[in-house]
Amino acid sequence: MTENETPQLENIPGITTQAGSPSKIQNEAQSESGGYEVNDTEEVISHSKKEDSEKSHLPSLNLFSLNLFISAGEASGDNHGADVIRSLKVLAKDKFKLSMWGMGGSALKDEGIEILQDSSNLGIIGIADVIKKLPQLWRLENNLINEIKKRKPDVALLIDYPGLNMRLAAKIKKLVPHCKVIFYIAPQVWAWNSGRIRKIPKIVDRLLTILPFEEKLHQEAGTSAKFVGNPSAWVINQLKDLDQDEVIRYMGLSPDKPVIGIFPGSRDREIDFMLPVLLESAKALKAKNPEVQFLLIKAPTISQEKIDKFFKLHQISDDLIKVKSAEKNTNLFVLQSVDFAWLTSGTVTLEAACALTPLILGYRENPIFWRGYLFVRQISQIGLPNIIAGEEVCTELLQENCTPEKWVEITEKWLSSKEKVKTTKELLKTKVKDVLETTINPADRVAGEILTIHKINYASLENQIYMREQAQKNSQETTNKTSILK
Repeated sequence: MTENETPQLENIPGITTQAGSPSKIQNEAQSESGGYEVNDTEEVISHSKKEDSEKSHLPSLNLFSLNLFISAGEASGDNHGADVIRSLKVLAKDKFKLSMWGMGGSALKDEGIEILQDSSNLGIIGIADVIKKLPQLWRLENNLINEIKKRKPDVALLIDYPGLNMRLAAKIKKLVPHCKVIFYIAPQVWAWNSGRIRKIPKIVDRLLTILPFEEKLHQEAGTSAKFVGNPSAWVINQLKDLDQDEVIRYMGLSPDKPVIGIFPGSRDREIDFMLPVLLESAKALKAKNPEVQFLLIKAPTISQEKIDKFFKLHQISDDLIKVKSAEKNTNLFVLQSVDFAWLTSGTVTLEAACALTPLILGYRENPIFWRGYLFVRQISQIGLPNIIAGEEVCTELLQENCTPEKWVEITEKWLSSKEKVKTTKELLKTKVKDVLETTINPADRVAGEILTIHKINYASLENQIYMREQAQKNSQETTNKTSILK
């Protein structure tokens, strides 16, 4: 099977392929960035320049240059990081010299980050993946620590990937005391490994959360935490004027017939366990309802050969399921345009919920590892839409319940009841989308936090040096007076 060519979606009315482009970010930053306005930055810098004419610059920190270390594991962290860097370059334009380096993937590299460690293959799911990749992670961590010691960053931006990033945060605090640590996308301590909540305030200067309830949770534990909005909700909100029928036509399907979007996951292990179930579910539903159309979105981290192998094994034809790659935000356009979504548990479930697309989320794992997860988990549900809503707004089919029969049964109820679809959409809107901040790009807020904490840190260190100089001056004067008296 040859993958269908990805359409040029920028030609579709109502679509901007680069949500959060620099021009758009700049307009928002100037009008509604919640305190991170370019003019405000200019005022602070102007004031600082006046003071700098009277005081010498700090030897280790310069207000007008920013040495930024960034650590982003997995594809999602790479994309979120790239969004932040785009915003940061707009806010810092002509005012700060940016030196940015660290760990990331192609998205951060495209934004000019000096990539010292490639994170493209760091996707981890389950204990088996952790054990398998331990040697790679140890080498990577040691390499990053050596660079941090040598380059001494002013600010460290750590994005998600808590296993590695929390260890980096602790070591940065020991090795580079003046460096301020910002952690973007908080570790999910409410789901598992709750002990981390006591460690975070000791090693993180600013925790930026993307789920509203996390802010209070971490503040009560002593962390300086702030909810900056949810990137998935914000991006989906930019597509509210999307011509959904045009998207479906571009995908080679008919907007007059129901379309189910299939999102099997972005990790090889997810594909191994989930794709067979989803393919068999599609075959069974098609046999019952020939009108149904299927569109599978392949993550960039998954090879076409892997998809082809499963299609051949399960005798799936191009006519039954069309395949598109998740490039240029194709996955978001599809989520916004399909009638229903079949998803492997992950961030994509929240994106579907914010798009108000009825969804089923599923998850399967090796039985031994699944029992291990059940032993350590702290919540009964795994889907972000259900966790945010505090009730079931989407069906979860987990492990032994994740069968083709279940997927078909639930989907048939959607297909036969417009009222059920309407009720589901209303629940997703009131219980999920409306709870999340969608008016300001979270990346703008994160960029603002980086510049703000850098300015505060500069002022603090400058004051320390000034006080030290004054103390030395007073000490010298006292010594001189004593000498005169003698």
